[in-house]
Amino acid sequence: MKTFKKMTALFSFLGAINITHSALAAETPASEQPDYSETQWRTFYGEKPVDYRPEFWVTYYGSEEQEACYVPDAVSLANGSPIRKKIYKEFIAEETDNNKHYVIRYPNKFKLNGCVYSSGGGRFYMEEKSDDPRLNQEPYTKKTQIDRFSLIRGGDIVTVSLIGDHRLDDFNRGKTYVNKPNYNIFCYKYNFEDSLSKNEKTMVFKFINCFSSSLENGIRKIFVANSYISYTIDFWKQHPDINLNFRLSNKIYCYINDECKKANLPKLERGFWKNQNSEELYQKGDN
Repeated sequence: MKTFKKMTALFSFLGAINITHSALAAETPASEQPDYSETQWRTFYGEKPVDYRPEFWVTYYGSEEQEACYVPDAVSLANGSPIRKKIYKEFIAEETDNNKHYVIRYPNKFKLNGCVYSSGGGRFYMEEKSDDPRLNQEPYTKKTQIDRFSLIRGGDIVTVSLIGDHRLDDFNRGKTYVNKPNYNIFCYKYNFEDSLSKNEKTMVFKFINCFSSSLENGIRKIFVANSYISYTIDFWKQHPDINLNFRLSNKIYCYINDECKKANLPKLERGFWKNQNSEELYQKGDN
């Protein structure tokens, strides 16, 4: 159960998903359509595996300066301060070139019901495409539900965050990528066996783990699931298009000796991404 608990923790922080990938305009009455007239439209694009589709998950927060952006008659239990409104949105990639490339386009901000909502980044996620009808039923409709990965393979990619321009020097000296406009990302497939409870039979859960590593100005930068890539506010405004290319492993790996032997899968050492060159794997694969 240790492995299962770790994987549960990996996804549980995302919480329940209540808003689907439908357009915001379709989620509000005709008289309350979002106003995009002052927004900056942003784009992620690149190569991807044909059988997988990336997504970008964004939480928009209402402006601190506008009264219409606060939840009426509600305060935080932690400190008693007013609670700002927020809207969660999933942007599903559009596919091109026989599903070999993708584009995700989303608004940086918009106005709705007198409130200006804006985002400070978001989270990348990617999963295997499937027509399995069970994926649209409980409990599989929630993409953070651990059960979902008994049906299809998927996983977190990376979180995109914004930082103040004054922090650029500190980030340049650290391991976190900052202001990088393009990435070659290698994703490896792995399985593990576990049960959801003591009374249930063992199941095979299927995941991907994606990472990128490279030398930037003599400093080794790296990201993996639950990591961040960061952009300063000024760079983010000046570079609305970010290129993220994904390449998927040909092999399926596992972590536990007994499971590897049973399934005849190659064993992968934990922390595999720490000692690998993602650019080389992206170019040559893991044959």
